[in-house]
Amino acid sequence: MKRLLIVAVLMSLGLIAAAVALAAPSAQEPRPVLAQPEQDAAVRGVVQLVGTAVHPQFQRYDLRFTTWPLTCDNDNCWSVIGDAHYQQQPLGLLGAWDSRSVPDGTYVLRVRVVKQDGNYLDSDLRRVLVANTRLPDTPTPAISNTPTTVPTPLPPTATIVVAVPTLEVIAPIETPTPEPDVTPILPDSAGEAGGTALPAVGDLFNKERLLYVAQTTAIYTAGLFVAVGLFFGVKAVLYWLWQKIRP
Repeated sequence: MKRLLIVAVLMSLGLIAAAVALAAPSAQEPRPVLAQPEQDAAVRGVVQLVGTAVHPQFQRYDLRFTTWPLTCDNDNCWSVIGDAHYQQQPLGLLGAWDSRSVPDGTYVLRVRVVKQDGNYLDSDLRRVLVANTRLPDTPTPAISNTPTTVPTPLPPTATIVVAVPTLEVIAPIETPTPEPDVTPILPDSAGEAGGTALPAVGDLFNKERLLYVAQTTAIYTAGLFVAVGLFFGVKAVLYWLWQKIRP
């Protein structure tokens, strides 16, 4: 009886543990993320696809696109962009999509991470508008029924005319420059030709002039000899005094 009770208690505990394990939420797996381009962005040319593709059991990831709205739920509606990638991308450039390979219109993009067991995880869909041959539609501004007020034209501005006086330039009168008279003044025989008569050659060598020159020369010569004699005399006295007072 006791054994049956123990077995029943153990079975009850096992059932409770199994129920708790089933009820506990499983750890959420990291899903891939497509961050750029933004939702409903208008794109053209080569589009850079930026996002995250990582997983503890990572095998590869690939990029896919299809038209919008979706026409089916299976993978047959999706086209793969480029080749598969076998390196994880924490956050960065996942790949590039040449939107010129498809007609203009609305498309959706996604990134898929394939795990080592063959299962996969898809990112949220990112809807874009391809506009390579036309600009994206812009909302038409509403037409207002309010009448437009026409501004009253301003009166014309009066033109101010400033009279500029005309100055008359008087050319200077050129005064002729008199030419210098280069005619030499020569004395006539009487020494009265309106100029200064040159002294006669004989006047330069008269007795009085020669006597004056001789006296002047003698005075300067005597003075020079006296100065030289004084110099040497003073020098001799100074030398004698130096010999006397030198120890």
